[in-house]
Amino acid sequence: MQVGGIVLLMLLGYLLVDGDYSWPVSLTWQELPAKLDDAQTWLLEQRTAPDPNFFFAILDGFRALADWLVTALTDMLLWLTWVGTIAAGTLLVLRFGGWRAALITFLAFVSFAVMGLWEESMQTLALMSAAVLLSLAIGIPFGVLAGRSQRFHRTITPVLDAMQIVPAFAYLMPVVILFSVGPAAAVICTMIYAVPPAVRITALGIRGVTADSVEAARAFGSTAAQTLFKVQLPLARRQLLLSVNQTIMFALSLVVIAGLIGGRGLGDVVTNGLYSNAALAILAGIAIVIMAIALDRATSAIAERTDPTRRHLTDRGKRHARVLTLATFAGILATVFAARALGADSVYPDEFETSTTVYTATIHDDLLRWIQDALDYVQDPTSFIFGITEPLGNFILENLLEPLRKLLVDSPWFVVLGGLTAIAFVLSGLRPAITTLLMLTAIGVMGVWPEAMDTASQVLVATAIAVLFGIVIGVWAAESPRVERLLRPLLDTLQTLPQLVYIIPFIYLMPVSRIPGIVASVLYAIPVVIRLVTNGVRGVPPAAVEAAYAFGASRMQVLAKVKVPLARESIMLGVNQGIILVLAVVVIGGLVGSGALGDMIARGLQRNEFGEGVVASLAILALGIALDRVTRGRRDPSRA
Repeated sequence: MQVGGIVLLMLLGYLLVDGDYSWPVSLTWQELPAKLDDAQTWLLEQRTAPDPNFFFAILDGFRALADWLVTALTDMLLWLTWVGTIAAGTLLVLRFGGWRAALITFLAFVSFAVMGLWEESMQTLALMSAAVLLSLAIGIPFGVLAGRSQRFHRTITPVLDAMQIVPAFAYLMPVVILFSVGPAAAVICTMIYAVPPAVRITALGIRGVTADSVEAARAFGSTAAQTLFKVQLPLARRQLLLSVNQTIMFALSLVVIAGLIGGRGLGDVVTNGLYSNAALAILAGIAIVIMAIALDRATSAIAERTDPTRRHLTDRGKRHARVLTLATFAGILATVFAARALGADSVYPDEFETSTTVYTATIHDDLLRWIQDALDYVQDPTSFIFGITEPLGNFILENLLEPLRKLLVDSPWFVVLGGLTAIAFVLSGLRPAITTLLMLTAIGVMGVWPEAMDTASQVLVATAIAVLFGIVIGVWAAESPRVERLLRPLLDTLQTLPQLVYIIPFIYLMPVSRIPGIVASVLYAIPVVIRLVTNGVRGVPPAAVEAAYAFGASRMQVLAKVKVPLARESIMLGVNQGIILVLAVVVIGGLVGSGALGDMIARGLQRNEFGEGVVASLAILALGIALDRVTRGRRDPSRA
């Protein structure tokens, strides 16, 4: 009710206050882009100087390490040959994860070959592996420290929040200037996104070890290091493997964006195909999804089967396990050497001839033709699908997006600033309101107020749609386990599909400039909203539900009066996370004409307008923090 009143006051301010009250020039730092361009020049000079200072020497050393690691992993995959790579992946997962996960892994490798994307898939695997290894090398130690020290955990949490709030698209400009374009820059950009889950889950695992176990170790005279390595890490092993799993998932979600700054592989295929060959871009996106699902199932199965709390091996069992492990590696080496001796290629051949036909290249061309035919069909104005999507896109534009954009962009700046700050205070408290005020003020000072408000309108419309459908479907799934089971594969696919790949089909389905990014962002955000709502509704205490039924409430009344109100925190968390995910994709929409801040970053990358690109990146950071604080609610006890 209070939020509705604030919105009404903002609307009255828009209607009643005459004149142009855009952000005043006197409160704008107009020289900021030029200063950033000067900073770029200085950074380039320092980075390429014959004798760089200590800071730039460290950056260059890290860049060299990342480059070397990507090259080494790529060379290793080439040395194994395509036969050895399939054997190594399948046998390792079979040994540690079971036959189901091994079968999925085998089929994934086969699909890369059949689709004609073997080499690109291996480049992506190498790039992702390098990013994951470096992310875990940083994330696990920091996670251990955070798990053992509450003070360190409180200190590092805001940094992790910022790393996850900022859309990955905004990382590109600073990373390019510090590390240049190439695989290293792609690895580092991916690490920024992939380190936080490694830290958080590792810390959770360490804190989850029972105090009795730690006290028992100390009672027997264990040092802090012995307690860590002999008790806490082994008992947190499942959480550590989960951190590996989630780090892999986050890293794979960034491979497409990394393709914009020199990352090779499937991400490069997607970004290049965005403008020249949409069918190839979609095919590469499908390959990324397959890789993500295979790695997710493999790491999850390994975590489950190697959990020490579930496996109690005798000495004989341990000896048997060691023999199986040695046999696995022996089988891999035997397969590799046999393949090399028989002349197997390093990468799967584009043309694999038999006595009757040629495979792979033909299948690849057929797949591209089918995808292109589907895109041509949905783009045809006479098609049934286009007859639905075009009016829907126009409706979203004319009745939702454009009115909100006018309200935020054309209203007096002080009305919007005061209104959004008041909403943050009502929903989340004093500290989030102050943070929102500071972030929005920073946006105005940077001189991108209209562009930021345009982006905010796209984010809010997409979030509203995602939350509306997410709550309805989430409640349905919470009430029906069958619906939840049917939705699970679809939600998994939507969460693993790379952000940029979402937009490509909707360029054809809804050819209105800003609509593809909005609809794609809804699909990207809605799985998280659905799952949080489902968990929240299902987590309502049974006693409250039974009491409502005892007083004669119907099923709908129980939902509306008991379950949904008591699940408010989970629903607000869904809104919060939906906004962050929506912001990530809406900004990428700048590549396909959505304008606003995303377009500024795209211009900065494509036309080397560094200053404007960094300003837009900083504005996205500020907008993301502001929207995050507005929707966090009062559930966090650390807030006022």
